[in-house]
Amino acid sequence: MTPPTRLRKALQEPRPRPAGFTLVELLITIVVLSILLGLAVPAFRTFMQNDQQWVQQTNLVLSLNSARSEAIKEDIAGGVVVCSSTDGATCTGTPWNQGWIVLPSVNPFNPAAAPKPVQVAGALATGTTLTEANGNLSITFLSNGVLNTGLLANPGAPVAFKMCDVRGATYARYLQVSLMGRVVMSPTVGQDLTGAALTCP
Repeated sequence: MTPPTRLRKALQEPRPRPAGFTLVELLITIVVLSILLGLAVPAFRTFMQNDQQWVQQTNLVLSLNSARSEAIKEDIAGGVVVCSSTDGATCTGTPWNQGWIVLPSVNPFNPAAAPKPVQVAGALATGTTLTEANGNLSITFLSNGVLNTGLLANPGAPVAFKMCDVRGATYARYLQVSLMGRVVMSPTVGQDLTGAALTCP
């Protein structure tokens, strides 16, 4: 085989591809990753906000049920109150989203002793509001489990809480305490128990 023939044959044989990625392949990969991240990040953020709001609402439900249970179990004459509180020790009459406590009334056997909270909930996440429909900043459960309607702003109406975050009324959550003391959460986000759309402040 003459040298030119060998050279021609060598030029015609496929060369092994160098290891690594070409610039075009890298650019395509970056574009695809950017699209995937653009779709995933907002979905993850919504999931985290939903989870946080559900936990906050569940804490309120637990506090309300705990107060009712404590009033029945201990047979406390003055009942057990759930009230807004910023200091975690006393009812401060501040907005609910700044925190709340479950507080038994004064012990009749030791009236000088200040009651200690059974449960304390801290302030809600920034941007979250928690309001009660009639402006009640405290709710008292009596020893038979019913609400002390004499201490409510509107004695004939159930206590109704609405929780909103920065996303607005579509994601708002609603729960209601009947005059008999039963706590019920709305099964549908953005609606009350009747299915009516919620509004946020």
